Amino acid sequence: MKYKNYFLSLAYLLLSHFNFAQNPVIKDIGMSDPHVRVFNDTLFLYSGHDYSPNDKTWIMKDWRVFSSTNLINWTIRTSISPKDNYMDDNSTDCWASDAASRNGKYYFYFSDRKRGIGVMTSDAPYGTFKDPLGKALVAPMHDPTILIDDNENQTPYLVYGDKDNGNGFHIAKLNDDMISLAEKPKLIEINGEEWEKAPHWMDKNYIFKYNDTYYLSWGRDYAISNNIYGPYKCVGAVGHGHNLNEFAHGSFFNWKGQFYHIWCYYIEKGFKYRESIISYCHMDDDGKIVTDIKFLDAHYANGVGQYNASWDTIEAEWYYEISGDIKKQGNRKDGFVITNIQNDDWVRFANITFDKSYEKCVSNLLLNGKKGLLEIRSGSPSGTVLSELKLSSSKSFQEFKNVIEVSKGKKDIYMIFKGDKGSSLQIDWIRFE
Repeated sequence: MKYKNYFLSLAYLLLSHFNFAQNPVIKDIGMSDPHVRVFNDTLFLYSGHDYSPNDKTWIMKDWRVFSSTNLINWTIRTSISPKDNYMDDNSTDCWASDAASRNGKYYFYFSDRKRGIGVMTSDAPYGTFKDPLGKALVAPMHDPTILIDDNENQTPYLVYGDKDNGNGFHIAKLNDDMISLAEKPKLIEINGEEWEKAPHWMDKNYIFKYNDTYYLSWGRDYAISNNIYGPYKCVGAVGHGHNLNEFAHGSFFNWKGQFYHIWCYYIEKGFKYRESIISYCHMDDDGKIVTDIKFLDAHYANGVGQYNASWDTIEAEWYYEISGDIKKQGNRKDGFVITNIQNDDWVRFANITFDKSYEKCVSNLLLNGKKGLLEIRSGSPSGTVLSELKLSSSKSFQEFKNVIEVSKGKKDIYMIFKGDKGSSLQIDWIRFE
């Protein structure tokens, strides 16, 4: 049996080493409660592990850590076992977790079901993690999220709990050591219909900061405040469809200037087995969160971080990477464009599959200025020029069609703007013909 388990584990690691972008992120492995953190320009996905599709209650024997450098290939780096912390060796209560980095060390925060939240430390994002306390950091309650504020002191906070126990989420400032509380936890006041109608058990918060506003989410809904302690005012849902509901445990993350939303969902009603999906996400002109459901409707199985030249359009807001101070502009109803593209700024669409040879590129553009040039290059901002398009000032978006020479295969495409001082470019979408 010992050798059987060894070979099963080895096969699992080998099968999980290369996973190409798709939704679900990695299929048929019970990926739940996903939190993505970026450490040293690498994505790390900390997740729960639903044991079997046949489980009718939560059987979660460990946590897992995956990494990626491109959103396409996800590598399992380690499993974190409850036998390595204060929990029971045979525990099946490895509920939601999160991770953080500070002072060159890494911290893994975990739920012991609803009994409490513990913390483990490591010199690397993937472990080996050790339990410095031998007991819970805070108890009771569960489902931690860590926010390190962008203020002068980079103050760390722990947010946790559920609506039922203690009547809501709680927050506590952490000490600089990240393994002790700097204050007594406080109840977070949330006002609004979405919170009032949330199920009594509602848990799994996520909190982040954007433009001096704190965003506190649960399920598909969220609230905002200009004070991390609250009170928070409900805004509404981040989106509808694709299992964005009260069970949508997840997180938001930034990567190369793009914003993403990852969440899990139950595959079959009555069974505690989940998978996780990722979509592009946007902050609209009023500071509201918009999870890109339209992308999922059209390209669910494709996943993020790669594209296909055969699509009707590749929307500009789905970019993989940007330079400079390029911004998104728009809203859920009218859609989004990218703006403030200045001289020498570029937009990257990585891993575009050209299923055949294409001869033309159609771009929906608006130039603010007298004249400009849009270059399309392959591989890098200084790579082979595939096309050049001369631009003139316009008052509204216009479709520009230009000749392009691109052969069959997978390529990174960079759109580089060259313009006069004070001029800028807006891009709505691109299409290949």
